[in-house]
Amino acid sequence: MSRLSEIRDVVQKFAEVSKSALKLDVEVVDNEMTWVAGTGRIKKLIGQKILEQGVIRKCMLENKKDIILDSPGNQPECMNCPHYRNCNYGKAVYTVIELEDEVVGIIGFVAMTTVQEGLLTNNKEPMLEFLKKIANLISTKVMEHEIISRITINSKLVNTVIDTLDKGIVIVNKDGVVADVNNFMLKRLDMDKDDVTGMKISDLLPGISTDPEEDHQDRVKYKEINFKSENKSTDFIYSWKNVTVEDYISAAVYMFEDIKDTTRLAYELSEKNSQIGFNEIIGEDPSFIEFKNKVSSIAVNDSTVMLIGETGTGKELFARAIHSLSNRKDKPFVAINCGAIPETLIESELFGYEKGSFTGASTTGKKGKFYIADKGTIFLDEIENMPLYLQIKLLRVLETREIERVGSSRSIPVDIRIIAATNMRIDEMVETGQFREDLFHRLNVVSLFIPPLRERGNDILVLSDYFIDKFKKKFNKNIEGLSNEVRETFMEYSWKGNIRELQNAIEYAVNMENSLYIQKENLPFQMKKVEESGEFKTLDEMEKEHIKKALDRYGWSENGRIKAAKMLGISRATIYRRLSKYELQ
Repeated sequence: MSRLSEIRDVVQKFAEVSKSALKLDVEVVDNEMTWVAGTGRIKKLIGQKILEQGVIRKCMLENKKDIILDSPGNQPECMNCPHYRNCNYGKAVYTVIELEDEVVGIIGFVAMTTVQEGLLTNNKEPMLEFLKKIANLISTKVMEHEIISRITINSKLVNTVIDTLDKGIVIVNKDGVVADVNNFMLKRLDMDKDDVTGMKISDLLPGISTDPEEDHQDRVKYKEINFKSENKSTDFIYSWKNVTVEDYISAAVYMFEDIKDTTRLAYELSEKNSQIGFNEIIGEDPSFIEFKNKVSSIAVNDSTVMLIGETGTGKELFARAIHSLSNRKDKPFVAINCGAIPETLIESELFGYEKGSFTGASTTGKKGKFYIADKGTIFLDEIENMPLYLQIKLLRVLETREIERVGSSRSIPVDIRIIAATNMRIDEMVETGQFREDLFHRLNVVSLFIPPLRERGNDILVLSDYFIDKFKKKFNKNIEGLSNEVRETFMEYSWKGNIRELQNAIEYAVNMENSLYIQKENLPFQMKKVEESGEFKTLDEMEKEHIKKALDRYGWSENGRIKAAKMLGISRATIYRRLSKYELQ
C-alpha cells in the first residue's frame, strides 16, 4: 500500500474542498500510478491504474516537478498516449507531492469544461502555486499519519511488554492521577482498569510516596505498602521514577512487586539444588523399599503427614522427597526445626510480626515462614518441642489456613501443606498434657514410621559403600571398602544414631585409614569395644584371625597376599598353605 493511499480519505477531502473553492476538478495519483482521489469523472476511477503511456506517468519517471498542459492531447508530451489528438482534458496543471526527498504522488487541477478552461487559462501561475500549497499540506498529513502510526505501534508494543511483566506497573500524570495500569497490578488489586484509571494513586494506595524529591533515578530503593480491600490484602514492595521532559516532571512510573512472590522466588532459588527424589534415598532392603513405595503413594496428595523415626533416620530427606513428588514441587519447601529456636523467638519465626510490634523488632517487620511457604510445603521438625501456647495458633492454621502476625489482628490466607516430624511418642505426650490432643489428631492424618537402620539388614553395608565412595573422593583416598571384620562389626552394631551415625563413622574411618580396606582399629572408639568372654583362643584361631586381618589390609589378590606374608614374617608358600588349611578364600 502506497503512503498516499494510507490517508486516501484525507486526500479526497482536500480534493473536494479545492473543487468547491476553485471550481476546478482535482486528481491525485500515487507513486504506484493509481488514482487515490479525485473529483468529477476521476472520482469514478479511484483505485484504478492510470495509462502507462500518459503524461502523468511520463513526467513522474522524468522527475518533472511541475507540468502545465495548455493543449492536452496535442503537445509533444502526449504523443505516445492513446488519446493523442483526442484528449478529454481542456487544460491541466500538475505538481508533485514530496516527502523527505521522495515523490509520493502527483496532484493536478484539470479543466473539463469551457468555463474551467477559462479559469485555468487566466490563472495558471496562481493555480500552480495554490496546488503546491495543497501538495505540501498532503505531504504533512502523510508525515503526521506515519508518526501517529509509529506512536500507536510503539504504544501497543510497550503496553504488551508491560502487561507481560511479572511485576505491577502504574503510570500517573503530573497530578498523581492514574493514567494506566498493567494486568499484573489489576489482578493483585482485584479491580478493573476502568475503576483504577482516573483515581489518585494516594487514594488507591494510601500512604504511598508521591514526593518528587524522593525520585530514585540513580538508585533503586524499595518501600513497603499494604493494599487492603474487603476481599483482598496484599503486601507490596515498590519503587518509582519520575518522567522528566525539559526539567519538568510530566509523569511518574511506579513499579510494584508482591512480597509473597519475591520471598517465594528467593526460597525457590535457594532450595532448587536441595530437592531430593525417592530414588536418591538409598536402600535395597525389601521392607525399606516397601516403605518408600508407601510414602511415594501419599506424596502426590495434599494430606498432612506425620513422620516418626529415631534420630538420624532421614526424616527431612523423606519430607523433601514428598515435596518433590507433589504438585507443589515448583513452590517453596521451608524447613524449620522447632527444637533449635528459642521459645521466645519461635512464634515470630513461624508467623512473622508487624514492624514496631515489640522492643527490638525490625523496623520493616518479618514475614514469617508460613507466609513464605505459601503454595508450597512447610516442614516442622521436632514438632514435640513446640510450646503449648503456639500449638493453639498452629491448630488454627490447620483449620482455617490463615495466619496472624505478632502485633497484628489481620488474617492472612496461606495455602500450605504441613509435614511434621518427631522422634517422640506424641500420643504419650498427649496423655501427660505436654501436647494438645486436638492438634495431634490434626497432624496425625497420615502417620509414617521410618524404620531404624538396624532393622534394614544389608542396607548397612549398602550405605557404607555409598559413604566410602563419597568420602574417598572428597579426601582423595584409595579405599576399596570395609574389611570383613568391620563388616561383621557393622552388622552387629546397634546404630542408635542410625544413618547419621553411620555416615559419621565412615567419614572418621576414611580420614584415619591408610590401607585398601577400613580396619576395626580405625573406627570411632564406641565401635571398638569388644565384650570380654573370659575364654582363651587357640593358636590356630589366633593365626587365622591375624592372616585375615593382614589380607583385609593388603588385599586378597596375589600382590596383596605377598605383602601380607611379608608383614606376618612368613613365606609366600606358607601363607598359601595356611589359606588352604583355614579355608580362607
